[in-house]
Amino acid sequence: MPDRLKSMAKGRNELRSIRNRYGADIEQRKRELITALTTQPPRTMRALVQLHEDLLFLRAFPGEPQTLQLVLHALEQIETWFGKTRRSDRATLDDTGAIGSKARYVFPFPIVQWLVRRAAGEVEVDWRNYDNCSRLDLPLRAFARVTERDGFDSGEYTTREWVNIARRRDVQTDLQWMIEALNTATGFDADQLWTAAEPPIVWDLKRSRWSVTHNALRAKHRVMRRAMRRPLPDPARHIATPLKHIRTLAPRQAREVIDVTRAALTARCREVVSISYANPNEVHLCDLGQGAALAVIGAVPRYRMSIEANYGYLLLSNGVPIGYGGVTAFFRQANTGINIFDPFRGSEAAFLWVEMLRAFQTLFGVRRFIVNGYQFGEGNAEAIRSGAYWFYYRMGFRPVSPTQKKLAAREASRLAKPGAERSSVAMLKALAMGDLVLDLPGFDEEDYFDETLLPQLGARAAAKLAAEPLASRGAAEQQLAAKLAAALGVRSMKNWPAAERRAFAMLAPAVSIVSDLASWSSAERRSVVVMMRNKGHAQESIYARAATKTPRFYRALAQQLKSESS
Repeated sequence: MPDRLKSMAKGRNELRSIRNRYGADIEQRKRELITALTTQPPRTMRALVQLHEDLLFLRAFPGEPQTLQLVLHALEQIETWFGKTRRSDRATLDDTGAIGSKARYVFPFPIVQWLVRRAAGEVEVDWRNYDNCSRLDLPLRAFARVTERDGFDSGEYTTREWVNIARRRDVQTDLQWMIEALNTATGFDADQLWTAAEPPIVWDLKRSRWSVTHNALRAKHRVMRRAMRRPLPDPARHIATPLKHIRTLAPRQAREVIDVTRAALTARCREVVSISYANPNEVHLCDLGQGAALAVIGAVPRYRMSIEANYGYLLLSNGVPIGYGGVTAFFRQANTGINIFDPFRGSEAAFLWVEMLRAFQTLFGVRRFIVNGYQFGEGNAEAIRSGAYWFYYRMGFRPVSPTQKKLAAREASRLAKPGAERSSVAMLKALAMGDLVLDLPGFDEEDYFDETLLPQLGARAAAKLAAEPLASRGAAEQQLAAKLAAALGVRSMKNWPAAERRAFAMLAPAVSIVSDLASWSSAERRSVVVMMRNKGHAQESIYARAATKTPRFYRALAQQLKSESS
């Protein structure tokens, strides 16, 4: 390798090694390295990807304003540098979200709608990779006018040919025309029709403001770092203390956060249901200090889960998305996990994870956190490679199974010895069986609701509806709601907001599984009514907190489901 290339490689590796360190001398060295690397930018895609990742890291965790300015200037040029590599190499960028790349995915309908609104000229149906585009005929026919149907139904034209004939000429893409037509038509469920068709979408991120390279939440000021923070020695006790700085955003601000969140996930071909169906009336922004923030995003009422409360989240540093995930609050427990985007590995993920759990505990009032096996390796090769199991273990998470507890303790003891090699792939796969849990002070084992009972709960709710002698499932639900209201001592629902009446009816088949509600105290029955009504609140976190105040209901529900399955 020529001396110049060796020197450039050494500079890139040095920048990677010092990017998470701070101090005047370190910042000066970062600037020297960035200047050298951008004056003579790398020529290979692998080297450019490494530089791109380091620049993103330094944008999220800057040490000095001068360093940040160099970083921002370099990020403006990196698409040009990517463009000078071989075409075959540029294809390796696809699905990373980087500027100049392409993202190909079967995106859910609300995300496609969002793309058409925010990036209309950049997205199109991926016709080349659509194996059976005739599946689009159902949504196309749904908005076709009567006079068009002789042609559409004739079989004389393929789906693609018909789109070329019928598409408006003032739109930029086939996709834009179809989505706008579906949005303005009535009499059918556009989401269901589009989902059934499963059209693949291609998003061309050339010069896109929504690329991973440029996407960030506007910040009033940027915080310069002095160090990476570490969690306190007793995470569980710290997590149980409320996080003070949480605010619910006004819809306009919430939509800005939703835009950044959707772009961060969509450009990387990732999705979270509650972000796809995001509710602009429920975005909680949690200040984690030092420029870090957590956006917790609820789902619109129509797409909420039944008795669980489902949220997506985006983790940011100085407005730059650095991680994402979901959290599902259920009675006094919450199921969650953390996913840090690749460029931001080696930051303060452990500290931020603890602060995130504090935010979830404050919002939902839970006392146990559960992480499912997929998050640390069960069927997840990436989590196995990263050794994610030990990230959770160091934070105090432990297996529920006694056998798994012993296995983890033995392996942790081995790893603690000087010179111990990292856990083998086989060991990590063996550890990634079942859930990990973290119990906060005050958690009662009687409050644990086994999530494996949820499918049975759905089946029992279906049986309750089937027992009502009405052809309409909606009418059966309303009849069950009326019976349940009487059992709970509700005199009238006429003065309730419509959303609360709908929520009460929706939950009625599940709540009716508990057979002795009429014999409970008035306070206990009232708490169940409050919980059910709050399911229809604009902010589902109100429901999640109300659920924590109904211990008798959840304990009785779990007991009844267990007894019926035995």
